[in-house]
Amino acid sequence: MTGPGGRDVVGYGPTPPTRRWLGDDRLAISLVVNYEEGSERSLPAGDATQESLTEWGAYPFPDGVRNLAMESMYEYGSRVGVWRILDVLRRHGVPATFFACAQAFEMAPAVAEAVSAAGHEVCSHGWRWEEVFGLSEEEEREHIRMAVESLERTTGSRPVGWYCRYGPSERTRRLVVEEGGFLYDSDSYADDVPYEVDVDGTSHLVVPYTADTNDIQFWLADPLATSEQFFTYLKDAFDTLYRESAQAPRMMSVGLHCRIIGRPARIAGLERFVEYASGFDGVVFTTRERIARSWRASADGPVPASPVTVIPRAEATAGAGEGSWATMLVDADTVPHATSTLGLSHVLPGESTALIRHTTEEVCLVVAGSGVLRTDLGDVAFTTGDTLHIPAGRPHAIVNTGDVPAEMVFSFPGARRPRTEEVTG
Repeated sequence: MTGPGGRDVVGYGPTPPTRRWLGDDRLAISLVVNYEEGSERSLPAGDATQESLTEWGAYPFPDGVRNLAMESMYEYGSRVGVWRILDVLRRHGVPATFFACAQAFEMAPAVAEAVSAAGHEVCSHGWRWEEVFGLSEEEEREHIRMAVESLERTTGSRPVGWYCRYGPSERTRRLVVEEGGFLYDSDSYADDVPYEVDVDGTSHLVVPYTADTNDIQFWLADPLATSEQFFTYLKDAFDTLYRESAQAPRMMSVGLHCRIIGRPARIAGLERFVEYASGFDGVVFTTRERIARSWRASADGPVPASPVTVIPRAEATAGAGEGSWATMLVDADTVPHATSTLGLSHVLPGESTALIRHTTEEVCLVVAGSGVLRTDLGDVAFTTGDTLHIPAGRPHAIVNTGDVPAEMVFSFPGARRPRTEEVTG
């Protein structure tokens, strides 16, 4: 039953979904970096008003008087804060989703390039950091289109996620579905796991966000004061969700802003949390795109219908150039991005590896040789140049049926090398 305005105030209720993320992960953590600097409301941008929330709290300025202090606080995020955050993510090997305003990335192409090169997801945060409920329908539709085209130019790929500033208009979700190409939106704070909504007959996925496990709390009326307070709040949320995830899957979002958490006295709280949560089994730091794809895939049951997906060399290298590492970045619907290359399998002619399985999916690029990938659902042939996607939990062994060594570069899309077990019997 829905309430006025089509509201669903019941959700999953007392029977949350028991499906798992791909593999045996039970708690997915989404670090979200809001990149807005330069696209905020300001007089130089031609706006009638300017941002009032700053490190000094709400500090209004007279009409028509430029707030240079405010502008400099936002500039800190793009000049310093984002690089500090990227460094933490790099050192701990964790992927993040960047809620990126298209205009902000256009103003800082080095940031867009660094985010993309590191394998982080870029989710569209709009053309500007603007309140879309103040736009007309035609303006909002046009700004969605402009954001998509801009982010394609600055990052090299189309965003599959959408998130507005604070809250959407009544028409935003319809316009996002109308635009097409979006896998999910995060314009909701209503749940701890994804859920489907009907948009004019189209099933659309919502990956909810959060305002409490969010560094914006440093800037609000009763603000956090120390990095330890931020860490403690994140830890308490994590401990609750991890306990609950023993019975049903849970997702934890952590909202970050370059101009806020990127300050030297606050970044330690984030780093402490990453270190803490990384010590638990069944926890994966991942992107919202991967959460959305995992949720959709697990709805059909834990066992994939096919043992592996093979992208032939001709398809994988189309437009990429001979030997390009872009062969690893094929259609994400089939082979999601692998964020780290972890090694090389080398199997001599006539030999085979042990039968193993991993707790996350695996992406392999066949560098040389040929053979079959032996699985519990049958054998799949491969040859030089093929890209293989091995689902999480799928037992597999590499069998060299050729005359030269079979070599594969193997990568995992998660933040850490997965647990691996040998399959016997």
